[in-house]
Amino acid sequence: MEHKKTILVCPMDWGLGHATRMVPVIEALKRRKNVRLLLGADNRPLEFLKQRYPELEVIKFPGYAPKYPVKGAMVLKMLSEMPEMKKQADKAHLFLETLIDDKKIDLVISDNRYELWSEKAKTVFITHQLNIQTPRYGKVARPALRQMIYSYIRKHDELWIPDVAGDDNLSGALSHIDHFPLRNYHFIGSLTRFQYVIPQLPERDPDILILLSGPEPQRTILEIKLKDQAFQSGLDTVILQGRPEEIHHIKMGNIEIFSHLPDEQFAGMILQAKTIICRPGYSSLMDLVWFGKRAIFIPTPGQTEQEFLAESLKQKGLYYFQNQKEFDLRKALTQAEAYHGLKMQNNGQALESRIDDLLENA
Repeated sequence: MEHKKTILVCPMDWGLGHATRMVPVIEALKRRKNVRLLLGADNRPLEFLKQRYPELEVIKFPGYAPKYPVKGAMVLKMLSEMPEMKKQADKAHLFLETLIDDKKIDLVISDNRYELWSEKAKTVFITHQLNIQTPRYGKVARPALRQMIYSYIRKHDELWIPDVAGDDNLSGALSHIDHFPLRNYHFIGSLTRFQYVIPQLPERDPDILILLSGPEPQRTILEIKLKDQAFQSGLDTVILQGRPEEIHHIKMGNIEIFSHLPDEQFAGMILQAKTIICRPGYSSLMDLVWFGKRAIFIPTPGQTEQEFLAESLKQKGLYYFQNQKEFDLRKALTQAEAYHGLKMQNNGQALESRIDDLLENA
């Protein structure tokens, strides 16, 4: 009888997107008969994976999520918290080493968990952030930050990038660089939780669909602002809070609020909504381009990656954005009409090929 390979999939717990984009990876692994699959996560991603995959063993895997600043750049906030982040990363690494022994793990696939490398198992690191963006006044720190990140990536066996190679890509300068930290790197195509979903269409077509995501306090600050402006507009508005750990459904005049929706209903809501408003997080972007939907972006203040993506996509005429502080719903709805969005679907072949190779050589 063929020996089953035990594989751990573990996303970072900074918001929900790192977990949702692991769905295609998990689904591909589930289809292999010679795989025993384990999932590891913490906080909100842990709840999402428990609900999405009740049939799988989901392990509470400690993570570390720094608080987003109310003002200033997240990158600089991270630099100030490096000692504590290093301490927590070391603890997570030791936890992994023990888990590998206890669960007889052959392979670890992690999304932005830099510390999940090991000499006792093959490890794959997934990221689109190979060229970390810093604010203009923080450019002096960029080379040091890059070297530190690359030193961790080089401890892994493979690097997977959720995008396509070449000019017609999604992440731009974030992951299309001249010199990669690992020779064994692979573009595996964009990843979305909706790739294997049959949408369940709602009975109506909402004027506005607001997708909330990301860490506090900025997530709640944005929610309050958008609720107020949507109420004043009188437009039929649906708000998805992105909180799988909660179960509530509230109707307030022209606004309907869901804490969370199953993927089938979520996909249907995206397809039917006339306008989508969300953060330009990379996972959200991969979801939108799967459906070819237009959107209005509001970058998380101080998160340079989102600010970079929003600006570059606007310059290409694809998506309109406004900054959170000055956001004006009426103006945004008018201006967004000039932007046509982007459709990009991944057939999954690159991902399937990498997984087959891994199972053969792990």
